[in-house]
Amino acid sequence: MRPSTIRGICYFSGIFFLISIFTFLKRSHTKKSEWNPEGLDTIKMAPNLRNDDSVPNSVPCNHTQYDFKGADQEDPQLLEYIRRELLVPPSVHPYNLTNPGTVHFSQFNQSKIANALFNGMRDGFFVEVGAVDGETLSNSIFFERELGWSGLLIEASPSYFKAMQKKNRKAYSIHAALAVTTFASEVTLDADIGYSNRLSSHVVTVKGIPLFSILRVLNVEVVDFLSLDIESFEVKVLKTLPWDKIKFRLMCIEVNHIPEGKEFLTEFLQEKGYKFLGYGHNEVDAWYSLPELLETHLKP
Repeated sequence: MRPSTIRGICYFSGIFFLISIFTFLKRSHTKKSEWNPEGLDTIKMAPNLRNDDSVPNSVPCNHTQYDFKGADQEDPQLLEYIRRELLVPPSVHPYNLTNPGTVHFSQFNQSKIANALFNGMRDGFFVEVGAVDGETLSNSIFFERELGWSGLLIEASPSYFKAMQKKNRKAYSIHAALAVTTFASEVTLDADIGYSNRLSSHVVTVKGIPLFSILRVLNVEVVDFLSLDIESFEVKVLKTLPWDKIKFRLMCIEVNHIPEGKEFLTEFLQEKGYKFLGYGHNEVDAWYSLPELLETHLKP
């Protein structure tokens, strides 16, 4: 949920939801799982993006004249364009946060819930879509600062993305909207809210890049935590993914705006092998996991 649509935080609802998830998962997981670092070492971490070999089938591309619109999500030229022109590497400077003493920045305890499910897992990889300024309502910064995770921040709003760069996050970032097809495009949106069908006096056009294209550039095949909040376009973006090529250990997806309905999303993800864990505060978010990956982290 964007800052302009913030409602009151309900701490006790988040805690109740956390307890409910633990009860649900432990009942469905009868065999205790032990921490297995070798078995979990499935993430291909991002290489030095200035290395031309980092893009599969890298091809020469004149980026000043390259028209990315209409390029397939696995087009080598598109991947090279993203790598060279769009991705911003992690900052090497100290954090510059407005509230450096805060530990969990999430709106409805999302990072607390995810951390409990991960059992304090370290060195994971997150993707936060709708990352705002990299601090406000962030579901990912806890994992980055406290547990050494790396990750990817995606933000479509020009003003939010500009503010994000001043926070010095230790994650890759990209100023783009996510394409709702498997082809790159341009997307029109409300500059202050992000993806939106609502009328606004401040409309901008930004690059629409398929999520899978960005993950391909980073050589990521397993995302530990996906936080997806793009104001009603969540299902459309998820439909663009080749689910045989990318896995998500845990997903937190905002569902209170999706036109397809919460039940449709759950059925869609269950067909892909994911388990519905429950809803967050006021059913704003829905939580899903890939059991074969997440259950390794359950507390015995």
